[in-house]
Amino acid sequence: MKAARLKSYGDASQFSIDDVPTPEPQPGEVLIKIEASAVNHFDILIRQGYVAKFIPLELPAVLGGDAAGTVVEVGQDVTGIAIGDRVLADFAPNGRGSHAEFGVVPATAVARLPANLSFEQGAALPKAGLTGRQSVDALNVKAGNRVLISGGLGAVGRAAIQYLQEIWAKPVAGVRPERLEEARRLAGEALDITQPPGNATFDYAISAATPVANNLIRHVRDGGYVASIVPVPDGTNVANRVTIHQLYHRTDPGTLAAVADVASRGVLTIPIAKIFSLSEIGAAQNAVAAGIQGKVVLKH
Repeated sequence: MKAARLKSYGDASQFSIDDVPTPEPQPGEVLIKIEASAVNHFDILIRQGYVAKFIPLELPAVLGGDAAGTVVEVGQDVTGIAIGDRVLADFAPNGRGSHAEFGVVPATAVARLPANLSFEQGAALPKAGLTGRQSVDALNVKAGNRVLISGGLGAVGRAAIQYLQEIWAKPVAGVRPERLEEARRLAGEALDITQPPGNATFDYAISAATPVANNLIRHVRDGGYVASIVPVPDGTNVANRVTIHQLYHRTDPGTLAAVADVASRGVLTIPIAKIFSLSEIGAAQNAVAAGIQGKVVLKH
C-alpha cells in the first residue's frame, strides 16, 4: 500500500510516499480502506518534533489522527462492526496513523459513517467532535449556563457550540472582530476575543485558540472553570483564581457515533477548506500551518 511517511523531524519536505506492507488487524481491531484523512495542527507539532518527548515515534512514521473509509477486514472478537461498513475512525498518535491507503485501529475507535455523509466530511469529524464534546463535559455545564468558546468558528469550537445548544446551555463564540456576524449566526451570541475584557463575566469557558488563551481566561470570574485544549500561558492564572482542566481528547465510540449522527442531520457542520491528494501531504500541512480557515482533508 501507499503511505505518507515522515522520515525525520523537521519541515514539510520530510514526507515521502512509500510502498509499505498492508497492516493486519489483531484481535479487537479492524482494517480500514482509508478514503480520506484530515490534517490537524497537532500533526504539525508531531512533525516538528515538539512533542517527541511525550510521544516518541519510530521513524519513518505515518501521521494522521482522523479518517473515514470502509472496513475490509476484522480481527477476532470484534462485534458490532462488519466488513463493508463505512466508518469514521480516531487513530492514535503512534506512528501508524491515517495518512495511508489502509490503516488498523481498535474497533472501539470507530463509528459508522451515515450514508448521507461523504468520506471527506467523515474525516473532518473525529478529533474535533470528540474534543468539543469532552471539553463541555469536563466543565459539568448545565442547561442555562453561559459558556465562552475561543476559536468558536474552528472545528473544535463548532462541535462544542453544537453540543452546548443540544444540552440547552448558552454558547458565546469568541472570535476575531471581522467574524463576529458569522459567529452570531452560529452561536447566537459572540464577542471579540482578541481584546481583554473590562470585566470578567463568565463562569465557564473553553480555550481552543492559542493566540488568545490569555484573553479568554481574563473573561472568567474568580472561581470559574476553563477547559483548555491549548497551552495555558505562563502567568495567566495568577494565584490559581480559576480552575483549568487541561484536556486531551479520549477515544469513545459512543461519542463518535453521536457526532456522526448530528453531522448527518445537518446540526453540526465542519467546513472543509481544501482537499489535497495523499501525495500532497506537505502542501496540506503547510496550508494548516498558514492558518487556513476550515478543515484540510487528504483524499486517498
